[in-house]
Amino acid sequence: MKKVEKVAKTSARKRDISAFNIVVFTVLLLYCLFFLFLIVWGAFAALKPVDEFDGNMLGIPHGWPWEWAWSNFRVVFRKFNVPITIMEGPFAGFQREVGMLQLVGNTLLYTLPSALIATFIPCLAAYLTAKYTYRLSGIVYIIVIVTMVLPIVGNYPSELQLLRTLNLYNTFWGVWLQKANFLGMYFLVFYAIFKNTPNDFAEAAQIDGASEFTIFFRIMLPLCTTTFFTVMLIRFIEFWNDYQIPLLYMPSHPTLSYGLYSVYTSSSNELNNVPMRMASTIMVIIPIIVLFLCFKKRLMGNISMGGLKG
Repeated sequence: MKKVEKVAKTSARKRDISAFNIVVFTVLLLYCLFFLFLIVWGAFAALKPVDEFDGNMLGIPHGWPWEWAWSNFRVVFRKFNVPITIMEGPFAGFQREVGMLQLVGNTLLYTLPSALIATFIPCLAAYLTAKYTYRLSGIVYIIVIVTMVLPIVGNYPSELQLLRTLNLYNTFWGVWLQKANFLGMYFLVFYAIFKNTPNDFAEAAQIDGASEFTIFFRIMLPLCTTTFFTVMLIRFIEFWNDYQIPLLYMPSHPTLSYGLYSVYTSSSNELNNVPMRMASTIMVIIPIIVLFLCFKKRLMGNISMGGLKG
C-alpha cells in the first residue's frame, strides 16, 4: 500500500513539473514571438514609402518585393550623419558632420578592443583569485559581489573628472581604460571555471620550469577558450548596441548606436519619419544578427570543461 502511494505521489509530482514546464515554455514562446514581431514589423516599415506608412502601419508593403521602397536604405546611407562639435585644435568650437563610413570605423574601434579588454581583465583577475589563496583573493571576491548587489549611483561625474584630469576625455584610450575592470558577472563565470580546474596541469608545468605567465597563457587560458570567446562575443554585442558611453565620454567619435540615437532624437533632418528610422535601425542591427547566426551554437550551447575543451 505504501509503495502504491509513493508511486502515486511521484506521478503527481511529475505532472506538476510538466504543467510548470508547459507554462514556462508558453510564456517564453510568447515573449520571443513578441520581439520577433517587432523585428519583422520594423523590416516591413523600413520598406514602405513615407506616404504609404500612414495608411498601412501594420501590413506588408504594397506591390511585389521588387517594388518596395528599397531606396530608403540608400537614402539612410547618404543621410545618416551625426553633427559633432570639434573640441580641440585650431577648429575647436566648429561643427562638422560624421558620415556612415566613419561611424562604422568608430564603432569597430570602440567595440573590438573594449570587448577584448572587458573579457581578458575579469579572466585574469578570476584566475589569480581562484588559484592563489591569499587574504586579498577573498577581498577581491567580496568586492565583486558587493558591487553587483549594491547599485553604484552618481559615478559619471567622477569618471568624467578623472578622464579630464588624465587628458583621456574624448579619446578611445579613456574608454578602453574604463573597460579594464574585473567587476561584474563574468568574473564569477571565470572564477568558477578556474576553481574547478585541477592543479595537475600547472604543477606539471612548474616542474618543467614554466613561469607563472607561461602557465596562464599557454595552459590555463586555452582550457577556457570556449568560455573566453563566448563572453567576448556577448560583450561585443553589448558594446555595439551601446550609445551612452560614446555620448558621454567621447562625443567627437560617435558610433552607429550614437548615430541612431541622434536620428531618433532629432527633428530637423530627412530621416525624421518612421520608415527612415526603421531603415536606420535595420542597417545598424544587421551585423549583430549576422554575427548571432554565425555563432549561435557557441552562444546557446553548453560549455563543457575538461583537459581538452573549455
